[in-house]
Amino acid sequence: MQKIGVLIYEQVQPMDFIGPWEVFAMWKNILEAPIELYLISEKGGPVNCDDNLTIQSHYSFSQTPPLDYLVVPGGRGRLKEVNNSALIKFIQEQYPHLKYLLSICTGMFLVHQAKILKSADVTTYWRAIPEVQTFNDVNVVGNRVVKNKNVWFAGGISSGIDLAIELIAEIAGKEVAGQVQLIFEYFPSGLAYTDLETAKSLPPYNKNPVQPDLPAYIKNYLKEKKR
Repeated sequence: MQKIGVLIYEQVQPMDFIGPWEVFAMWKNILEAPIELYLISEKGGPVNCDDNLTIQSHYSFSQTPPLDYLVVPGGRGRLKEVNNSALIKFIQEQYPHLKYLLSICTGMFLVHQAKILKSADVTTYWRAIPEVQTFNDVNVVGNRVVKNKNVWFAGGISSGIDLAIELIAEIAGKEVAGQVQLIFEYFPSGLAYTDLETAKSLPPYNKNPVQPDLPAYIKNYLKEKKR
């Protein structure tokens, strides 16, 4: 039985972990995948996520068994948690046991702080890319999903769904991944209400008044879709 742990913390972005969680849960509950799923927080018990949502975790750091896979989501809480030595140590201690470490959105900053990356290609939430570009030990790639051996990255928020399906394809094959995709009914319509100019209308991200450039995968999508 393979163990998938999903890390959560105060002010984590719910969709970062709920999206992948639901993909894995449908794989387990409907297709009887041989996996166990755990929500993990520093102290266990309830965690106050962003957007006024409270989630009950299954294990504290000290209770967590060695995992096969670890999902590290992002969110506003990462600004504080990047300096949480207990959380960073948890990632470091789990990593030697992991088959894959999955970073969602700005979870990339927590993975980077754990210092398990060396000259890696990464992606993250597009509005956080300027922060990543200040690091001299990683290379930002404008893709929705980026794979480095056993450390994989997804872009912002909803990208975690893509990454979860990619992992199932890696573990169980493309046919099973296709079954999960169909069960989950994950077939984005391609309807784009945004365009290449929309970013200019957004409020500042982390108090930075300068909007970053859109990554290549978003630009390419918008070029193909029309309002």
